[in-house]
Amino acid sequence: MQGSKPVECEVLNVIQAAGIWPDCDDKTQLLQAITSMLPDAQGLPVRQYFTADGQYTVPENVAKVRVTVVGGGGGLNALLNDVDKQSENGGASSVTCNGVTILAEGGRGGWSALTNSVAAAHGDASGGDVNLTGQGAPGGHGNTTFSGLTGGAGGNGALAIKEFDVQVADVLDIVVGAGGQSDVNTQKNPSGNFGGNGYVILEWV
Repeated sequence: MQGSKPVECEVLNVIQAAGIWPDCDDKTQLLQAITSMLPDAQGLPVRQYFTADGQYTVPENVAKVRVTVVGGGGGLNALLNDVDKQSENGGASSVTCNGVTILAEGGRGGWSALTNSVAAAHGDASGGDVNLTGQGAPGGHGNTTFSGLTGGAGGNGALAIKEFDVQVADVLDIVVGAGGQSDVNTQKNPSGNFGGNGYVILEWV
């Protein structure tokens, strides 16, 4: 089939290049052709982000779900007049499906400025296909000082990744850990004193 105008010819070229036989009665063929030729158009994952506890129920036609689990970071510590004290730990994040749990621990809270030589531990991960210590949400890292000493930074949260084989109506229980608070102040601020919040990402095709 040939078009009578240059634009018609260009449209027909796109449709035919996609392996579609032109049909004058089908007004969606150009859209079909463009969609079919997009890179990996049929393989792009659907994503759902969780920044709070929740559940995900597996819908029809989904057989595998990839989960990325990130633990919260620990808070920075100043506690200018105390020794061997820590700020709040970051919260652990997890995903549980059919009795299997993927866990990303939170980072430990930072030590007081008077003991800032002690590094706060990063969170560990377990149960995933990939388990990374300290690669999750960052710990608090503000610059509060005392007598020339900087308050101890909080440890980073962990990160875990796993692919679950699932069936329709399976339920994934999701827990999201909050970032650890700092003793420097009682409200979150841009100075980086609080640990970053954890999160969970689900992906499926």
